[in-house]
Amino acid sequence: MNKNLDTILAIDNIEVMYDGVISALHDVTLSVPKGNIVALLGGNGAGKSTTLKAVSTMLASERGKVTKGSIRYDGHLIKNQNPTDMVRLGMVQVLEGRRCFGHLTVEENIISGAYSRKLSKQEIKNELEKIYNYFNRIKDRRKSQAGFTSGGEQQMIAVARAMMAKPKMLLLDEPSMGLAPQLVAEIFNIVRELNQKEGVSILLAEQNTNVALRNADYGYIIETGHVMLEGTAESLLKDEKVKELYLGISKEGRKNFRDVLREESA
Repeated sequence: MNKNLDTILAIDNIEVMYDGVISALHDVTLSVPKGNIVALLGGNGAGKSTTLKAVSTMLASERGKVTKGSIRYDGHLIKNQNPTDMVRLGMVQVLEGRRCFGHLTVEENIISGAYSRKLSKQEIKNELEKIYNYFNRIKDRRKSQAGFTSGGEQQMIAVARAMMAKPKMLLLDEPSMGLAPQLVAEIFNIVRELNQKEGVSILLAEQNTNVALRNADYGYIIETGHVMLEGTAESLLKDEKVKELYLGISKEGRKNFRDVLREESA
């Protein structure tokens, strides 16, 4: 990636271990320029969620730890911070699986995202109206219990709640998971709007390579804890290996980059 761009997030050769014995990431390096959408792509178990949790400092809750390398966010070395510290610094993660408070209304869920901002009632009302301009679908459901909304609506609630924290950076983990194509397109349109109009930098972990690259500026492909390929979103969409391995199935069946590299070196 172009190092001349102003970088908000820089991950440098990190290694992550779980329980001190299970190695999940190996020398992962990536960066996110300010105002960009960067996609972290790969299959289930590739290391995408672990990378995001290393950045947001959520690894400790799963007995994970960054054991090597460094992470810098907006000029801060990320080492001993906790997730609350990261929210105060302007970084918010939307976890995989949507994670709404099912017993609260849609609006109460969204308002909970502003807990760190100490807003007045009028300020909260103003922020809500701004949020609803992006999320029209859930505006109509604002008084409904979140637990009775659809999967797509719950994903929108989770992103809207994150935006109430006024983040500089969003970490989105598998926003398309389990959703119909039409809803996936709607959510990614909103994500792109938030990026363009609010200036939010985004690191996006996603298995849906096609939709992620069509909405991102740059991408990294990760497999078994290693970054295997990187490039502009446009170049990755045109890459023959990416087309074969992530945008379709080859005649020989599903492969991975490790298989391809082994074949090319043979």
